[in-house]
Amino acid sequence: MKYSVIIPVYNVEKYIDRCLKSIISQYYDDLEIIVIDNGSTDSSGSICDTYASEYSNISVYHIENHGVGAARNFGLSKARGEFIYFVDSDDYLVGNLFADFADKLVSDLDLVVFSYYNSFEEDLTEKSRTEKSLPFKGSYDKDGFIKIFIDLFLSDMLYTIWNKIYRREFLLENNLSFEQYELGEDVRFNLDVYRKVNKIYLSQDSYYVYVIGRKGSAMSGYNPKRLQYQLQELKMVDNLLSDWNLDSSNFVNTVKSRILMSNIYNITKQNLSVNRKVKLVKDTCERQEIEDFIKNDSSALNPLIKLLLKCRMYVVLIYLKKIQMVLQHL
Repeated sequence: MKYSVIIPVYNVEKYIDRCLKSIISQYYDDLEIIVIDNGSTDSSGSICDTYASEYSNISVYHIENHGVGAARNFGLSKARGEFIYFVDSDDYLVGNLFADFADKLVSDLDLVVFSYYNSFEEDLTEKSRTEKSLPFKGSYDKDGFIKIFIDLFLSDMLYTIWNKIYRREFLLENNLSFEQYELGEDVRFNLDVYRKVNKIYLSQDSYYVYVIGRKGSAMSGYNPKRLQYQLQELKMVDNLLSDWNLDSSNFVNTVKSRILMSNIYNITKQNLSVNRKVKLVKDTCERQEIEDFIKNDSSALNPLIKLLLKCRMYVVLIYLKKIQMVLQHL
């Protein structure tokens, strides 16, 4: 069997039908679909069971909820395919992913990375779609991958798992699995993959639609631990670059500026009072590592943003981000 498609499911009754249909409709049959109902309390599990009764290549497992990482590991333990592909149950596929890559997935290829779409939705209605495209394409060995790693990482294409196909034996040989974290399992798993990978293929074609804006998703809400996890992940990337003898000073500052602004953006879009938002932004900016960054290393920030941060003009900053959010959706 060529592919094992692993889908953790938790309370996505509005989305799982679209997700499964997008996989079933692919023009490729040599695959199995492993669905892990991760303790759903809505009708997600029964919807998946209906699909399994109709399609022989779909298997559904109902387990207790120990987090998405545990569900993915469970799926890996059941997988028989030569290559592994993970899908988030509120997203979906476009194009012919499995057929297009079938001939490219040779036995010594460890990893495939491809481009994808960001879709802004409200109640399953797409409001806008943007494409995230890889800056490189083709096959790379370890040395070639290391040379382009920083540019790849800064393109935001290396964080997630759903725009990647992994060789199963590569994962097993290197004992690669998901550790249980509240946030950031994808990044940490992939960093372990990048450390071990020897041959990689990059495609600029897009096959995945990442849905932004779903209420209840881990990425849409505010989590005060998000900043802490992101800074830990940045340190892990910095260590990897150091092991590869790559200069990471400019890279670290660039990513740190993105982390700071993504957290401010996340706070701004929450349904909170302005005073509460100001307090959260203030707490974020006064964290020691971020405060030092704003004072000393913030050249990667927009000059206006840097001025507002240094002057602690958080209210102005929040309203500025709010205006940017409105303009993005026009």
